[in-house]
Amino acid sequence: MYFLSRLTLFVCGFSEIAGMKKIFLLALLSFSAFAQTAESYRSKAGTHFENGRFKEAASTLTLALKLNPKDAKALRNRAVCYEKMEKFDLSVKDYLELAKIDPSGETLGAIGFDYLVLEKYEESRKYLRSAIALLPKEINFRYNLGLSYQYEKEYDLAINAYDEAIKVAPYHTPSLISKTRCLLRLKKFDVASALVDSFFLAKRFDTEMLLFRGDIKQHFGSIEAALSDFSRALAITPDDLILLNRSADCLEELGLFDEEVAVRKRIITAMITQGESKEYQAISYLALGIALNSVFLWEEALENFSKSISLDSSSAIVYFYRSMVKAKLKDNAGACEDLKKAQELNPTEAENYESFFADTAEFEEFYGVCFPQDL
Repeated sequence: MYFLSRLTLFVCGFSEIAGMKKIFLLALLSFSAFAQTAESYRSKAGTHFENGRFKEAASTLTLALKLNPKDAKALRNRAVCYEKMEKFDLSVKDYLELAKIDPSGETLGAIGFDYLVLEKYEESRKYLRSAIALLPKEINFRYNLGLSYQYEKEYDLAINAYDEAIKVAPYHTPSLISKTRCLLRLKKFDVASALVDSFFLAKRFDTEMLLFRGDIKQHFGSIEAALSDFSRALAITPDDLILLNRSADCLEELGLFDEEVAVRKRIITAMITQGESKEYQAISYLALGIALNSVFLWEEALENFSKSISLDSSSAIVYFYRSMVKAKLKDNAGACEDLKKAQELNPTEAENYESFFADTAEFEEFYGVCFPQDL
């Protein structure tokens, strides 16, 4: 009997041990499958990312994070996917969660960048300063700090930040360019000129620096030299609207109206291709119409003034110019209607608009038709 009870205990004990081992093995297998699945999701997301499928990559990483919410790699990679999709509100959330696991300078700098894009400048500076403290030689953190001030038009503070960046990396072109832009905003043309000259003396080249040098020359009245710089930059970036407009303005100042018309037509083509706003398009058609008027192409000028009005009917000046062209084309009734519209839209200039026609012999007939009571 004693023997049987010992045997029974032995058998039962063996069964319990075997059961425990089985549970343990199952747990190990489950953990292994769990880890392998999370890794496979990250790998699959990487393939999506490399092929530009950022939405699919983010969705796949979300599956990995459901398995392991503290997967630092998955959080960082998903944040990058959201940045690629320009969903910075989502990317900053992932980085903030990541900072709880990995409060590194890289993570904090990424948070600062996302807040910068989201125009939350105080928050951006908070994280960028923390990132700089951890990684003082990371130039982009210092540069982004400067941008946070520049975007708020705190140009002096922005310049200080760019100077700190330049101390770390004396040839960091974005910092040099942004500092120059701030100096020009502050109308410190002499200081900006010295910085631009030193940039080129170092045998470095950048189209934006050419633009700035042209702006400085134009400010000091060297229109031909400014035009030369704008033209050199346009040879590299032929569809740059800022450069095209600067060149057109110089040609206007120089009285080279045929060349101005050609450039302003290039502006029209570029702005349509680039999908500029209606307001921008209206101004561009107006400027082309004025240039066409200067070379006596009145029918074409009239067409462009009308396009401008179709895009923005609130501008008094375009009605004024269209009235001028209509008067030259002997459409006196139409010209008078446009002149009245211009005066209605801008009452403070109403008298000046009328005086222009009253004092210009070319428009004597039109003025008599439009203001017969004044004869």
